[in-house]
Amino acid sequence: MTIGIVGNYGNNNKGDEAILEGILLQLQKVFKVSRDEIIVFSNQPDQTNKSYGVKSERLYHKKKSAYLTMLSTMRANYSTIKKLDMLIVGGGGIFMDLYGREAFLFGMYGWLAKLSRTPVVLYGVGAGPILTKVGKILLRSLANLSEIVTVRDPKSKELLKSIGVKSEIHVIGDPAFEVPMPATTQKRERPLQIGVTAVPFHHGSYWPEENVEMYQNYVLGMARNLDALVEKYPDVQINFFSTKYPQDVWVSEEVKSKMTHSDHCRVQNKVFYPEDIVKFTAEQDIVIGTRLHSLILALVSETPVIAVAYHHKVKDFMDMIGSNDHVIVIDQLNKEDDFFVCCYEQMANDWPATLERYQTIANTMKHKAHQGMVLVNEHIQAKKKRKSRVLVLSNMYPSTHSKTFGIFVKNQVEQLRNQGLKVDTIAITDPRKGKSILLKKYLGFFLRGLARLIAGGWRYQVVHAHYIFPTGLIGLAYKFLLRKKLIVTSHGGDIDQMVKKSGWARKLSEMILQKADHIIAVGDRLKQDIVDNFDVPADRVSVINMGVNRDVFKQIEKSEARSKLELSADERILLFVGNLIFAKGLSDLGQAMLSLKETDPDVTLHLIGEAKDRNYIEKFKAEFMGEGSANEINDPNSPNGNRNGGNIVIHDAMDQSEVAVWLSAADLFILPSHIEGFGLVALEAMSCGTPVVGTDVGGLTYLLDGEAGLKVEPKNPTSLAKGIRSLLHDPERQEILRTNGFKKAEENDQNQLIQEILKIYGI
Repeated sequence: MTIGIVGNYGNNNKGDEAILEGILLQLQKVFKVSRDEIIVFSNQPDQTNKSYGVKSERLYHKKKSAYLTMLSTMRANYSTIKKLDMLIVGGGGIFMDLYGREAFLFGMYGWLAKLSRTPVVLYGVGAGPILTKVGKILLRSLANLSEIVTVRDPKSKELLKSIGVKSEIHVIGDPAFEVPMPATTQKRERPLQIGVTAVPFHHGSYWPEENVEMYQNYVLGMARNLDALVEKYPDVQINFFSTKYPQDVWVSEEVKSKMTHSDHCRVQNKVFYPEDIVKFTAEQDIVIGTRLHSLILALVSETPVIAVAYHHKVKDFMDMIGSNDHVIVIDQLNKEDDFFVCCYEQMANDWPATLERYQTIANTMKHKAHQGMVLVNEHIQAKKKRKSRVLVLSNMYPSTHSKTFGIFVKNQVEQLRNQGLKVDTIAITDPRKGKSILLKKYLGFFLRGLARLIAGGWRYQVVHAHYIFPTGLIGLAYKFLLRKKLIVTSHGGDIDQMVKKSGWARKLSEMILQKADHIIAVGDRLKQDIVDNFDVPADRVSVINMGVNRDVFKQIEKSEARSKLELSADERILLFVGNLIFAKGLSDLGQAMLSLKETDPDVTLHLIGEAKDRNYIEKFKAEFMGEGSANEINDPNSPNGNRNGGNIVIHDAMDQSEVAVWLSAADLFILPSHIEGFGLVALEAMSCGTPVVGTDVGGLTYLLDGEAGLKVEPKNPTSLAKGIRSLLHDPERQEILRTNGFKKAEENDQNQLIQEILKIYGI
């Protein structure tokens, strides 16, 4: 990502340089970009490059008039602006026309970005004064064409609204608050230390219009107020420092020369960089600042401040932080000789409370500053998502035929939509098997995929195929014919079973894996299989499971859950949820129940799911449930002679919200699979606070690690029965598994994992 920054940089104003450093730090933290990906437009590009480690271009190419300068700059910088992913215009008091060029210069950069289709962000600006009609038009247009408008104080927001800005305007903290605070500086016992900054107010060397009388009044006002401090506190040391060198030094020397007690003053005649200012102000007891950023950087070090408002921005800032009683307008300073004394006495009356107050102000402003860039990032990402369209291909998707058929794919699609993406799906929704049925549904699936490719495939930025083969074949068509980004998710069965069916299935699977832009494996073992057996680089495979919906699968008190289901409070319940097929280890579980009957006759097993193979489920009923109804607990005294005491109940597939209640009602959740890509349902049980017993296979091996669940041998009814029995009689172990399992569910929350998917999409 390449980001450009335009502002009042390269003018030796350390307040503006503090803003730049703050923005750079924010971009690194929030957008995760390095400094060599950032281009700063500066009046001194070489100096900016050297000082900040960024690329730098000249801010403007000066000609005889503002119009010629604007055209020259546009011509020189257009190609650079065009390659940016985002242009930040802002930081500092640039939204004004006081000096005659700001409105043209920054308005020009906004229109340059607009012409090159580069998103513009107006960031943390101070607005005003805006005095001319042309200035209002130019600055209003800059704000209205920006993606997001942020200002550093409420008064700036009011001013922008008053000139007709229609965009929403956000008030954020000044980016300079991001400059780091130095290591703790202990203020040892010594005379009172007061830091002071002065400004050449209305001096011809600095101000657009010279006014000798106003300048002299300011100098005399500063001198008299500082003298009053010395007279009240004879041991005080006054330390002048600058944020703009050498102009601030000149006026500081003049203030000192007018003071009766100049022997209490020291003028720091050197260049201060932002970090130097923060360190210096940390060593002061208070800072009396005329420069806005001397106040801001003093607050970074949590030092109390008194302000002289040479510009409305200073008063606006002090109003914003609730310190309007500690600010004086500059032309009143010569009329109130005791203003500084009164302010300091008010602070000193309860010095601990004063320090605590300014520490709170500092922390609040630092947070607001950081959240400003977070707000920009959220806005940019949301817009990017709104423009992004994703096509999801899946050979499993729930419908009226089956509520659970590929429900995890649908859940992820809904999560993507909740993130603001437009997601279309082409999927198989019929779970039935049989050669003729398979041929018909896959033929229709391929035809729909190709029809979408021809009619509107160009709309998609990403094509995401669930299951490698055959779903990924359609995805390859989009990649090769339309150059779309192809992501493939392997769920386990495609690697454990499909590739073993025939040589050509393996070859096609290998081709899909090698040609895909990125592969998602739902488990660590699955990733290792893909890397080891299909010649795919490890850095192109990410382990991201489908995640648990913790809004649905959440803990409910067991008694409440059982009451909803009309189950006995004393009954000991084992639960299985999933497809009712042999590969899920149901026969092993049936055998384990026979064993448990001998020691724990009061245990009941509930099975919830779809009977994918009717022949198998009928055999299961006959072997483990006798001839009774499959949907009710069999009476152990039944004349049918149930060999298992009738303690198995089968329920049809349910909605996830109903399953969540069952999971909370159960004592243990059992997943005895022979093959398992990940084992999402086990994670759902953990999220409901139910201990899990699972076989040591596939994704369950990793999911149940770290005492998150109890692992037993696969295809071993004896090991399964032993594990269930031991856990049923060990409440302390249950609590350990419950606690660790819940933590595992938190780590695999689908709301967090979906962000990893978006990163892979590049959205």
